[in-house]
Amino acid sequence: MPVYKAEGIVLRRQVIGEADRTITLLTREYGRLRAVARGTRRITSRLAGRVEPFTHARFLLARGRSLDVIAQVDVLRTFPGIRTDLLRGAYAGYVAEVVDRLLPERDHHEEAFAIVLRTLDVLEDASEDAAEMAALWCGLGLASELGYRPEVEACVGCGRALPRAASGPAAAWGFAPDAGGAVCLSCLGGHPDAIRTVPGVLATCGYLLRAAPEHAARLRTPPAQRRDLARLVQAHLEHQLDAKLRSPEVIGRLRAAGTSTSKSRGAGSDAGSTA
Repeated sequence: MPVYKAEGIVLRRQVIGEADRTITLLTREYGRLRAVARGTRRITSRLAGRVEPFTHARFLLARGRSLDVIAQVDVLRTFPGIRTDLLRGAYAGYVAEVVDRLLPERDHHEEAFAIVLRTLDVLEDASEDAAEMAALWCGLGLASELGYRPEVEACVGCGRALPRAASGPAAAWGFAPDAGGAVCLSCLGGHPDAIRTVPGVLATCGYLLRAAPEHAARLRTPPAQRRDLARLVQAHLEHQLDAKLRSPEVIGRLRAAGTSTSKSRGAGSDAGSTA
């Protein structure tokens, strides 16, 4: 049975049969792929603890008929700050869901791998707001890398530049997912499903598209603008996917319940896992 090596990140795992799991990996060399981890539901399994969600490792895989088989795992990093924190785990789950649904299987995108790894690095010890900004940075970065970069510096209808003014008619802008970007007041009528927003939110979106994740996480924005930004990014991703994302709802419930990174520490997050 031919074998090959890959550096990867565990995105999610699912039960298969009585003792096995299928593991979804994002690999540097081969993109997103699924493989079987034999016997990892048994207490005696040596692999079980090495294929936890968000583990960064080097994998030895054997070619199989339908799915390849994970033969060996050398762990590089486990991100305990994410795995033991409900909210950070939820944001990491958001990242995993976007990758799993946006990236075609075995479509090599080394930059996408780098984006996800950098995001997990920031999420490891991020505060609640920093975790959100890092996840949004990742969603925009992945969309941009895969050819779905939104236009947020000018109107996609007429080309008018995004204004700096934050009040008056200049504030009446929007984001049209169907057009892939910002629309000014004059063009809003042609996009009834556009999300109403202000230039400041669009400018923040543009900053995230240019910034490093560490800088994005340190960005301070008013709560209302941050909510609008999250809604804008979600709408853009869902339009490209032609499907709803599940993780934003989970994050919303956690934040509504007052779950913070300090309160949830040690709670034992297993985002991305289905047993």
